[in-house]
Amino acid sequence: MRLTPTLGLALVWVLLWGNVSWGNVLAGLLVALVVQVLFPLPHVMSGVRVHPWGLLVLVGTFLKDLVTASLAVAWLAVRPRPIGTGAVIEVQLTVHDDLLRTVVAELTSLVPGTVVVDLDPSSGVLTMHVLDRTDPADLQAERERVAALERRVHRALGKDPAQPGRHTREHEEAGR
Repeated sequence: MRLTPTLGLALVWVLLWGNVSWGNVLAGLLVALVVQVLFPLPHVMSGVRVHPWGLLVLVGTFLKDLVTASLAVAWLAVRPRPIGTGAVIEVQLTVHDDLLRTVVAELTSLVPGTVVVDLDPSSGVLTMHVLDRTDPADLQAERERVAALERRVHRALGKDPAQPGRHTREHEEAGR
């Protein structure tokens, strides 16, 4: 049993009932314990460490990207010509932490005009669909945007923001 999930689940229970009373708090704690016993989650081993400046940069640039992409998708909806075909592209993620990879995939999906189709945990390949883009230069720019997002996520949440943890086979073989 872990304290934070227990208290979080108990808080949700009390909020759902809409009444703070000893009975609701105790029932919430009991329900939280039962839920954790019946549906245990695996312990996530992650090298996440929050770096305030990096997090501020990540949130700021994400909000800017969100507004820019929202305006672009809105224009696609109202412009006089039809929306062009999109493309499915792959981006090789270089961080090895599953939680950081997931954050990159989620932030990518939240930006309008992109949808993450798959994130292969063994290879770190992020497969995504981009809207209204087929030009190779535009697709490469999209890959670079995701790579920049990955670097910002690592600087905000990585164990060591100066060491991005980019170890590929080529790097390992070059070091031999």
